Amino acid sequence: MRKFIGVVTVSGGVLNYTGHLRRSALLRRDLFIWAAVILFFNQLVDAAKGPINFSTETVIYTLLAISIFQYMAWYVIFRFLWTSDRAQAARWQDLASVTALLILLFVPAGRMIWVSATGLAGYLYFFNNGDRRLRSAGIVLGALSVQALWGHLFFNLIALHLLRIETAAVGFLLEMGGAGTSWKGNIITGPTGFGLAIFAPCSSFHNLSLAMLCWVTVTRMRGQYWSSRTFVIGAIIGTTMISFNFARLYLMALDADSYDLWHEGAGADIFAVGASLSVLLISLIGTRKAERAA
Repeated sequence: MRKFIGVVTVSGGVLNYTGHLRRSALLRRDLFIWAAVILFFNQLVDAAKGPINFSTETVIYTLLAISIFQYMAWYVIFRFLWTSDRAQAARWQDLASVTALLILLFVPAGRMIWVSATGLAGYLYFFNNGDRRLRSAGIVLGALSVQALWGHLFFNLIALHLLRIETAAVGFLLEMGGAGTSWKGNIITGPTGFGLAIFAPCSSFHNLSLAMLCWVTVTRMRGQYWSSRTFVIGAIIGTTMISFNFARLYLMALDADSYDLWHEGAGADIFAVGASLSVLLISLIGTRKAERAA
């Protein structure tokens, strides 16, 4: 019987020179994909168990409430991992590191998923063995972790000052439109006595962090270099989102009817769709002609 010459790669293993099927080692690509799958479903489970009134409709609504930009980031992460190098076998360091990071999910503390995700992002970025796709997956996963956890922690440290600045900016715009508007701290009071208190969830920072996540995701998805053009596009996106949020706060502060419309009514949906589409379109158009990475 003729013998095989060299090594022929097949699904599920390799054929050695004697023609016998030998089981292949676990690939780094597969290890990282499984780790990302576990993190993703932990996010979904964590979001679904939040509502007090647990029902199918409530769970579906909660999952749909997760930002489209977060789902888009996960898609890009899985895409990079799936198309990464299929020839590199996982080393014991990879197994030990990924296992240690996933064990953190059992720690009874809030948002440990993002601590674990940050660790995996760093590992993909620094220990990618020259695989650009693993590195890109690490960048997007890191941006997602910053948006979901670390950015909020940083914001909480300086929230009081930022909210006062934002309140003063909106109050100044209202004052330009008509006399009688005053503001103090995070509260704006109009000439009719109607007042608006700006809290962290309504701050521009919340929407700005999502806009920056979209920018990083699209930039990496299109394989862009980090250049001055890339950061100019990021600055335009950030300015656009802040402008949208200022306009919404301005309209909410006019009177009670306007507040109901733009905070909980159709205006809130118009703002969400309009701002999201604007950020996405600027990201796509801004990276269309930029130089692609090799």
